[in-house]
Parts: sequence; C-alpha cells; structure tokens
Amino acid sequence: MQNVAKMSFTIEHALKNELDEFSKELSLSKSRIIANALELYFDTLDLKIAQNRLKNPKIISQDEMQKFVDEL
Repeated sequence: MQNVAKMSFTIEHALKNELDEFSKELSLSKSRIIANALELYFDTLDLKIAQNRLKNPKIISQDEMQKFVDEL
C-alpha cells in the first residue's frame, strides 16, 4: 500500500454532490479526485507564493547563504 493518511473533513452538500457525480462519471475514487484537486490547488498556491516573493524579494548576504547551505 502507498504512503497514505486517512482524513475526515466537512464540505458543503453541493460540493459533495459534485464529487459524487464526478466520481461516478470518471470511475475514479472520491479520494483520488480530492487528491488530484489538492495537488492542482497547491501548484496554484506555489505560483502565488513565488510571484509574491518576486515582488518582495528578501536579499541575504553571501555569508547568510553559506550558513543556510551548510546547515542543509
């Protein structure tokens, strides 16, 4: 079995109904649909974070960077 975690959460009835419909239509488990949706959403959040960082870059010195690398 894959490295998975069981979760429990609450969603609106309308979302649950859509999830049921997609699951049936696509022959995918609800868990797979939710996992795929979260992966796509997290990619979107990563992009937003990257864009924010480009707008407000944190400049560090070479010494700070070397310390960071050494701690890895």
